[in-house]
Amino acid sequence: MVNFALFGSMFLLMIIRVPIAISLGLASIVGLTLMGDIPLIIVVQRMFTSNDSFPLLAVPYFMLAGELMTAGGVSKRLVRFAASLVGHFRGGLGGISILASAFFAALSGSNAATVAAIGAVMIPSMKEKGYPEGYTAATIAAAGVTGMIIPPSILMILYGVVAGISIGDLFIAGFGPGLLICISMMFVNWFICRKQNFSVEKWHGSSEIISSFKDAVWALLMPVIILGGIYGGIFTPTEAAAIAALYGFIIGFFIYKELTLKKLPEIILKSALSTAVVMLVMNTAGLFGWVITANQLPQALAVKMSAVSGSHIVFLLLVNLMLIVVGCFMNAAAAIPIFASILLPAAANFGIDPLLFGIIMVVNLSIGTITPPLGVDLFVASTISKVSLEEIIGKIWPYIIIVIIDLMMITYYPPISMFLVRLLS
Repeated sequence: MVNFALFGSMFLLMIIRVPIAISLGLASIVGLTLMGDIPLIIVVQRMFTSNDSFPLLAVPYFMLAGELMTAGGVSKRLVRFAASLVGHFRGGLGGISILASAFFAALSGSNAATVAAIGAVMIPSMKEKGYPEGYTAATIAAAGVTGMIIPPSILMILYGVVAGISIGDLFIAGFGPGLLICISMMFVNWFICRKQNFSVEKWHGSSEIISSFKDAVWALLMPVIILGGIYGGIFTPTEAAAIAALYGFIIGFFIYKELTLKKLPEIILKSALSTAVVMLVMNTAGLFGWVITANQLPQALAVKMSAVSGSHIVFLLLVNLMLIVVGCFMNAAAAIPIFASILLPAAANFGIDPLLFGIIMVVNLSIGTITPPLGVDLFVASTISKVSLEEIIGKIWPYIIIVIIDLMMITYYPPISMFLVRLLS
């Protein structure tokens, strides 16, 4: 009864367009009230406890680092480097958008920031070269998926906190899936552009690769410094996030010289607002997770799924189907703490590595950023390109299909995620 009221009130509030964080909080209060003997002071206590975690301090720093990189001229240098590598293939501008998004994802850890930064540079160029507006916006939106998967990733930090596993290992495990999705999206772009006979750009030779690499090298060094420092034991993921923000300021202000003191208040405000949204979701999701745990839902679900599934293959298929649907209707930052706490006990029953399970969850929920009705990347791309959501949705399905195929490969062939982790451990 309590669980039914808990989830029923949450979905009802979401249907009437109450913000997800508020929906989770109010639904939790409904559940606590029905439980009867628990004082509501627990609401404040659990919300505070949810964010009382040192690793979560990485979130505001990575948010700040992403904003500093965007304002500091990093995105256009990454675009130029990507253009030197893939710009001369059929549909080269789409390939540039996808590859540059993967590069930027390794700096920002955010899908929305990736779409905004790369979209601002690439959408005008693609329109100028005659790419259909709907396809242009769909490609930019789809490329943003890598922002949640290629490390550093905000979702991986949230999962690491909930699951109590190494965030550094999650970052390393994200490289293989991120690379797979980037390459497969580039193939889809090439296939579509070849079929529609899009133009081919002139190749500017190896000298342009060398020149653009020199221009972008300071930006490209950041993930090397961050992950090298974490795995080398020099600093923790949280300290790495602070170093990323400092590094973003240094290269934007002193090296590229496009970051000015006048821009800093707006940058800090944007990163503070983005952080506040994530943290409020974590607050109320943590409370919601505590209520469902107190009602023994994760344990009961683990037993039922184990009985229904029979094997880890069927279990993972059910998890994928469920999370793809969840991603269509729920913010990924909210879904991670809720569904990780529900599904991890069941995954443990099947002997599934929690590290691999985290990557599967992150990839699943990343798909939700490009699926209607609530795909955030769709809204960001629509705003930047001035193209209707309906037109973008009509053109993005080939990318959604290929990422779902990638998800199945990541799920059932663990070395894609685990090879680097095992190699470096």
